[in-house]
Amino acid sequence: MNQRITAASSQAAQLIDQFSRRQGDELVQLAKQVGEVFAAGGQLLLAGQGALQPLAQLLASHFIYRLSFDRPVLPAIALGSDPVLAAAMSGSAQHDQLLVRHYRALSGRQQLLLLLNDGANHPALRLLRDEALEKGQPVVLLTPDRQKDPLCSERVTNCLSLGTSNSARLLELSLFAVDLLCELVEAELFSI
Repeated sequence: MNQRITAASSQAAQLIDQFSRRQGDELVQLAKQVGEVFAAGGQLLLAGQGALQPLAQLLASHFIYRLSFDRPVLPAIALGSDPVLAAAMSGSAQHDQLLVRHYRALSGRQQLLLLLNDGANHPALRLLRDEALEKGQPVVLLTPDRQKDPLCSERVTNCLSLGTSNSARLLELSLFAVDLLCELVEAELFSI
């Protein structure tokens, strides 16, 4: 087998194992928290930047449709996923306002905000985090390193650390974490 393939497979497996051991309890607690929000008629709001935005959209679709079995819709929304709004905001040089504007259109219900960050200080995510915290909404951050992420602050409910800044491994581990979160929430709500 090719050495790159072997090395990548080994690294991904080690990261998944490390994340599961270090963050597993926190992920279970997050799943319970998300389940409580859904049970109370609230919404899960998701936002990411760059390569992690599609993962926010994927997770929202898993909750809305399903992951592995037929069940009722769970209200999850990927903020910033409206291409017309994104084009309009970008065209008027207000792209940093995209996520927070979308959030404002949905506020008024019990919500939990899950941010997917690549470790950078994205202004759009920072503005969204700050507004959600001002409104008293819980904010959770999925990040490469909670110690170095500028979005992780004492006011954020939880910062789940993935333990890698390697772009490919970060995407793989983020996908594992969000799919596992959906599985745990389904198990919490539907006793599977």
